Amino acid sequence: MISPRQHLKNAAGFVLVWLVAKVAHRVRYRAGEIPRRGPVILVANHLTMTDPLAVARVAIGHRRFPHFLAMQEVFGWPGVGWLARVTGQIPVARGSASAAEALDRASERLDAGALVALYPEGRLTTEPDRMPGPARTGAARLALRHPDAAVIPIGTWGPQQGHHHIWHRHTACLSVGPRLDLSSWAGRTDDAAAREVTDEIMTAIRTEIGYAQQMWRERRDG
Repeated sequence: MISPRQHLKNAAGFVLVWLVAKVAHRVRYRAGEIPRRGPVILVANHLTMTDPLAVARVAIGHRRFPHFLAMQEVFGWPGVGWLARVTGQIPVARGSASAAEALDRASERLDAGALVALYPEGRLTTEPDRMPGPARTGAARLALRHPDAAVIPIGTWGPQQGHHHIWHRHTACLSVGPRLDLSSWAGRTDDAAAREVTDEIMTAIRTEIGYAQQMWRERRDG
């Protein structure tokens, strides 16, 4: 049960994130099937430090407020850290034994019917072709732990790494895919299942990236 105080925080979070995201990006997205209610896990590729704002815009466009798993260092950044704390984002201490605690906190959010967003790679994409590289199993383990949660893949294209995009409003194209069917792994939480579901998730993200790339080309050709 969400308390009235939490409802106020969520409302403030909607406004804050929407305003910041509006300044950072011109977002174009291909609509998918993000449910309006119930637990949702958004999984996406990670091109830049600002693309979570674009994903947030898409979630808010579906009247859902996102709770991202973000590296702990972000919470110490001026301004950005304050926004992350106020809007209830989830810090991840990467490379530490306590990193699993972030999945536990995300699990609690899903139990409450919230929307959680994370990047399976666990870092920015570094491949030369800007396609996702090897992924970690955290998103898959969360999905296996919550079979009732809708797992929705998102492909992002447009923003590039570097500082230029931080100071200039730019276009981000996102494609939101259909809910993944993970019924083949129902009742399993073992390592092999987590690896197989991770592969399924990354395949879906790459498919959506293809649609996002098409949107980007049509934008430039139009």
